[in-house]
Amino acid sequence: MREAAGYGDVRRQRQAASKWLALATLFLLALGSGCLPLGSAPPPPTSPALSAAAQQMQALQMCDERRGWASTQRSVLRTTDGGVHWHDVTPQPEAGSVPQEPVERIVAAYLNAQTAWVALIFQDGPTTPVYRTSDGGQSWQRTDVPAPGIGVVQLTFIDALHGWLLVNLGMATNAEAVAIWRTSDGGGHWQRIMQVSAAQGRTAQSLTTLPYSGNKSGLAFIDTTTGWATGSEPGLKRAWLYVTHDGGQSWQPQSLPLPTGSEKAQIATLPPRFFSSRDGLLPVNVYAAGKASLYFYTTHDGGKTWRAGAALPAAVIASSFVSANVGYATDRTTLYVTHDGGQHWSQQLPARPFSDVIQLDFLTASTGWALCLAPPAKTHILKTSDGGQSWQQLN
Repeated sequence: MREAAGYGDVRRQRQAASKWLALATLFLLALGSGCLPLGSAPPPPTSPALSAAAQQMQALQMCDERRGWASTQRSVLRTTDGGVHWHDVTPQPEAGSVPQEPVERIVAAYLNAQTAWVALIFQDGPTTPVYRTSDGGQSWQRTDVPAPGIGVVQLTFIDALHGWLLVNLGMATNAEAVAIWRTSDGGGHWQRIMQVSAAQGRTAQSLTTLPYSGNKSGLAFIDTTTGWATGSEPGLKRAWLYVTHDGGQSWQPQSLPLPTGSEKAQIATLPPRFFSSRDGLLPVNVYAAGKASLYFYTTHDGGKTWRAGAALPAAVIASSFVSANVGYATDRTTLYVTHDGGQHWSQQLPARPFSDVIQLDFLTASTGWALCLAPPAKTHILKTSDGGQSWQQLN
């Protein structure tokens, strides 16, 4: 096994960042998060250039019927009319404060219609500028985190104060070095609370950190102390799931019962989403006997135990839950609906224009949006007001 890359190995870090970007996108598509309960000028009207940018959306997150956010590879967009028009509200670095090369990508976390955090990722940045807004992107406040920008892969917040930053420090075969940073003042200050490398993976210290082995897919927290890290570990045929009860400083493996007949399967977990202090969902991909399936595990005791639901076909690439019971999923053309947390699914076949769907974002059981990717690699948005039976194109 090769050693993991250090800070200076840009090539491996770029590979890690690309992998993480795909995983982050997969997480958004798989669960559909929804919003949780420098310059001061208002955003300009939608322009032709912005319309082109909006056609390259990678993630959509509505907070209410009118207000929401969207991300492209290099920009942050905001709507105040339900997704019909979008304004570019990407934070603009001050001259001389960051590398001169263009932004390579962004990593964002959207808490509600007004509050968001955005990390601007530059290829050779030794630190990462993280911006926070509390007025819907009209103004941004910046903090520099002493973490290599090319490795930043996830921002996640549980409220306006408490958040975590996950950084990839390098990859090897079936292994990944990572660091976790934490803030308790809304991103004004960040502290590194955990780091694991190849060397640490061979010492007793690894007993209280995340393991070096395994590919990490992300973090999710239910409160300031309890959270989960997910991923996969090809070859070991076990679920990769770790839990923390001290805010991310130490981690312990958590067992996950496999679906019947999947005892020798390859397992890949994605970060869970909670709808209350007790009720949550955990997406799990299972590869067994040449067949891939997606399961949603449910918990009703705050993540102490998990129960597998019914299998969805591997072709399902996007889903969105509005509660621990009601959710939707799609394989781009068919819509699957559950009313019991994924224990059972029924199928709907919406008429056009529902096709080429890459993300679902339902706000209620009746109102939702779909992000569609159609040739030649341009995106457009659909909306439903009847639970997915009919759809209208917005842009």
